[in-house]
Amino acid sequence: TEKQCTMMLRNIACSFTPARVKEVLEDAGFAGSFSFVYVPSVHTGRSNLGYAFVCFRTPEMAEECRRRFHGKVFGLANTKKICEVQEASVEKDLKAAARSCRRQRSGRNHGLLICDEVTTTAEADGTAADA
Repeated sequence: TEKQCTMMLRNIACSFTPARVKEVLEDAGFAGSFSFVYVPSVHTGRSNLGYAFVCFRTPEMAEECRRRFHGKVFGLANTKKICEVQEASVEKDLKAAARSCRRQRSGRNHGLLICDEVTTTAEADGTAADA
C-alpha cells in the first residue's frame, strides 16, 4: 500500500492563516514540495481550529515535515503550543476542497489557489494541481 502524503499538523497558532502556514513551510525548505494547505477555521473566520492539513508531493517530504516540526513550535508565533505531526486520513475530502478553489496570481508562487480555508499551489503551467 502507498504511504500517506497528507499530513495533519496539530497545535499550530490559532492566528495562522493558510497563507501563513504555507509561508512557514516554504521558509523551512519545503517550497515546491506540497500541493496544498488546508486550515479549518471557526465560523467567524478570525482564527483557525489549531490544526492544518498539508498534502506533500512525495512520502519522503511528508516524513521530512514530521521530522522537522513534530515536538516543536510551528513557526514564529506568540504560542507555546507544541506541534504534533501525523498522517491524515481525509485525503479524498481535501482533493475535493482543492478543486473548488479560485485562482489568485502571485508572482513568487507561480499561481496560488485560495478558497476560504484552502491554499493550493498551482503547477507551473497554470493548471490546478490534482493532489
